[in-house]
Amino acid sequence: MATNYEAFYTNLGYLLYSVAANDGQVRPEERAALGKLIKEQWLPLESSRDAMGTDKGHYIDIGFDFANDEGMETDEAFRRFGEHLRAQTAMYDVGMRRMIMQTAVAIADSVAGRNKSELTRLTQLRMLFGEVPVPDQAG
Repeated sequence: MATNYEAFYTNLGYLLYSVAANDGQVRPEERAALGKLIKEQWLPLESSRDAMGTDKGHYIDIGFDFANDEGMETDEAFRRFGEHLRAQTAMYDVGMRRMIMQTAVAIADSVAGRNKSELTRLTQLRMLFGEVPVPDQAG
């Protein structure tokens, strides 16, 4: 079965939007932090490309921007990520969950540290990861 990185990265964009916008706005520092993290951590992760030759890691931006431009409720964005996590558990091994958590924390920390609403969302993410079993690493 082929891995659907477009859906994976789009839903990751929704999650990261839910962290950045959970306090009611996306600040320029959060957007800049996301761009840097995508470039330095997510693009080198794997080399899949879409039909136009775009690195699928950019779908993080696409998902984030879509949610932001549409004024998506942050709870809805988080719910969409959770649905993808539950449906595609095999894509979310321990290392991937760690990287996602680190990225979410970095975005939350990008504007004078974490505020209460960002802390709440990070706690919800930790709880979600705890609810969904980690895929078996054997075999």
